[in-house]
Amino acid sequence: MARKPVNSRQSGVRISSAEARNRLHVRREPYWVELVPGTAIGYAKGVRDVSWFVRQRAAGAYRKQRIGTPDDGIKADGTIVLSYSQAVKLATTMQLEDRKPLPRHYSDGLTLNQVFDDYLEQRQVTPGGRFNRVMPKSTAQMSNQVWERHARKDIGSKLVTALDAKAMRKWHASMATVAPTVRGKTQDFDATDPERVRSRRATANRILTIAKAALTWARQHDALPDDMADWWRNVSPFALGDDPVPRMLDKDEIARLLGAAPTDLRTLLQGALMTGARYGELCTMRVRDFDAAHGTVTIRQSKTYKTLTQPLTPEGVALFQALTADRKKDDPIFVREGGAPWARSDAAKPMATAVLAAQLEEVTFKTTRATYGKLLLVATKDIELVAKALGHSDSRITRKHYAALLPSEVKAGIARLPALGF
Repeated sequence: MARKPVNSRQSGVRISSAEARNRLHVRREPYWVELVPGTAIGYAKGVRDVSWFVRQRAAGAYRKQRIGTPDDGIKADGTIVLSYSQAVKLATTMQLEDRKPLPRHYSDGLTLNQVFDDYLEQRQVTPGGRFNRVMPKSTAQMSNQVWERHARKDIGSKLVTALDAKAMRKWHASMATVAPTVRGKTQDFDATDPERVRSRRATANRILTIAKAALTWARQHDALPDDMADWWRNVSPFALGDDPVPRMLDKDEIARLLGAAPTDLRTLLQGALMTGARYGELCTMRVRDFDAAHGTVTIRQSKTYKTLTQPLTPEGVALFQALTADRKKDDPIFVREGGAPWARSDAAKPMATAVLAAQLEEVTFKTTRATYGKLLLVATKDIELVAKALGHSDSRITRKHYAALLPSEVKAGIARLPALGF
């Protein structure tokens, strides 16, 4: 084993501690210390930066290479920033003719931000994920927005080789304590409200899923070092328990909301209540998607990538006939006042205004989808049918949200208990 020398060839000069290195003068040539015959470690102190070097003698000549940054002002991580003992160990075990170039500074290494950016770019052109499809542009934009807000300047700026499960758990936990923002404005956050805490934890889980998906993608596509462990697999999301029952409208609330909405938003809401489609799915519907002969409309689901042929009620058929009459097949069915198509966030403000005017609470555009499921379940009492109509992968998701609307077998059984004569 190589000894751990502390003195360079210059008498009295030491490079084994940050304090000793701090007293050295700036110069072009590194301060060299011989480790074993033919191999030396060097400390280079320049005007702008400092570096560890290794020098080896081979075939009658010397070769040198930078191997890391000294821990003069940054804590050593064993990969980019090296303590003296770490630099000595690396210098005595590496072979310059075989070793790949090492990153010079943190900005030269592979950061989690770079892994995420590459993942997002590739997923929009390469099939992958749960459904083995390309990622829609809208999904990529939303993922990028939450990454910018919660990760870009935090864990994203760190090297993947300097991260571990403990660091990711700490970041994941911190996100659950940050107050939510809407359009850049921080909202009130009551840390004692169980539902608010659950909501923040759910958000933290979604962002954690993005980070883990990006790292897994990088591993599958040989973008990570071979000797790097898949440490992110050991980071678990928060346990959230059962999902809260989604907000659903009754007939009176539907009438109040439609009455308070402007004409273009009212039409969009009617389309949602007739189909159970999401906002983005309605925005992409074209005239050709409506089949008047069979009374159906095609829904291309943005979340599951399924294509549904949704039957319509007579009321729904009449609505779509009126919206598609005398229009080109490639025209969007739902348009704003003036004829422009609805964009991703166009409905947010008019929807909030209509909800306020209708004196409703906790209602968003998404409420229309839950309401459609509720009305269909009340009419049919068939949970499997509702799951198919909403495009759920299986009825477990549907049952979690709508089970309370089904006839209760427990209630019916208890009603048959005999009276006790109290």
